[in-house]
Amino acid sequence: MRTPGILGLVVPALLAPLAALHAGEPSGVVVGLVDYGDPATVSARLVAPFKLQLAVDPKGETQPLRIRVELPVSGPRAWPAADVEVRDAQGKALTVRRPGIEWHKLSFPVSAVAANYFVQAVPPPGGKLALPSERERALVDSATGVRVGIAKWHDGRKAALSIRFDDSHPTHLTKAIPILREYGFRGTFMVNPGPSEPGSRRRSEFEARWAEWEAVAQRGDQELANHTAHHRGAVGDDDMEAEIGGAAQAIWKLTPGRSKLMALNLGGGTFWETTRTLRYYLDKYYLFETSGSLGMDDTYGNRVAAFRRALEQHIERGLWCRIHYHGIGDGLGSSEANFRTALDVAKEHQSRLWIAGMADIHKYQTERNASKLALQQTGPKRLAFQLICLTDATLYDQPLTIEALLPPAFDAARLVVKDDRGKVIPTRRVQQDGAAILRFDVAPRNAVYAIELTP
Repeated sequence: MRTPGILGLVVPALLAPLAALHAGEPSGVVVGLVDYGDPATVSARLVAPFKLQLAVDPKGETQPLRIRVELPVSGPRAWPAADVEVRDAQGKALTVRRPGIEWHKLSFPVSAVAANYFVQAVPPPGGKLALPSERERALVDSATGVRVGIAKWHDGRKAALSIRFDDSHPTHLTKAIPILREYGFRGTFMVNPGPSEPGSRRRSEFEARWAEWEAVAQRGDQELANHTAHHRGAVGDDDMEAEIGGAAQAIWKLTPGRSKLMALNLGGGTFWETTRTLRYYLDKYYLFETSGSLGMDDTYGNRVAAFRRALEQHIERGLWCRIHYHGIGDGLGSSEANFRTALDVAKEHQSRLWIAGMADIHKYQTERNASKLALQQTGPKRLAFQLICLTDATLYDQPLTIEALLPPAFDAARLVVKDDRGKVIPTRRVQQDGAAILRFDVAPRNAVYAIELTP
């Protein structure tokens, strides 16, 4: 399953001059030469959907040039930035440089000769999967009047919240995790699990506290995610493999027997050079890219108030709210007092909020989008339906919540839910807006379930 990342669009500061894109040329794309004046130019035109042809005219220039391209990542002309590569006119893939959290901004060196280059989105392997419609995620049994649907969020909550921590900071072990456990919350810890590198002054905080992180992983109440091996960027395909793949391998080693799927964030202030698309690394190492998060460091000011506003807006709209921290403690990213106050805000809304790890939320969202319900059998005392889910069972293991809205005449206490082997599924009965709802969790697999009325 492929799901698009959420990347922010930031106005570039290094383009000089910008290429003029006239009427009929690619809308929303910015092209230019980096730190350069006259006489050479670069022009752009769209030759196919998500395929941009760049033409370099040196006009007497003899020194190497660097082209910078900024792609739109929002609106109707948004590009799938994770799928973009650059090739020359002979089809050779070029090494492209990108900022860690702005993969839609790319630059690459070229010789000062007249030549064409192509910036293009590569179709995903196997093509794009056709997903069920929202209408197919619910059904109504005309015989009983029971309405069955897949809840938008786990346990029928109104919205989701993930609390992320970056950089394997020691205070994540001494402060963040113990405090999260006090509140009963699950956080996502973006770790840099690479060892200290020869010749580098940078010390691996994760390596120094490996046993403590191992204990966290074994307990399983917090989530580990890929922040690359060393948070230093990469130069070349092999270095990319080592930084992204090495971190993935280290985390898998700490979490044997669990789903390999995890979040990836390449880190602010880093640059990555590779001939490959980001999608290549996401698919190879079972990752999904994460951006678009509210920074909670005190230096930004009024973080608790900003969080409260953002959280209430996400609950109102039924969306996934994401926040992230660095160090926790006085003089660090966020003071302990502000951290606790933000958690208090989340606690206030807990009845309407699913607070979970980023992988948990991503899995649920992806599974639901890939699922549908089909009526199998109906009668006065039994309703059977099939759940059809298209996700990979080895990666996507977050249970889905099924909700059955019951007619007033139904006695919810007499209802039982069974799977296709006759095993009883635990249920929760709730009242919502004056209606009785039966909720139960099921694995994201193809299966048949029956709602039966007992004597």
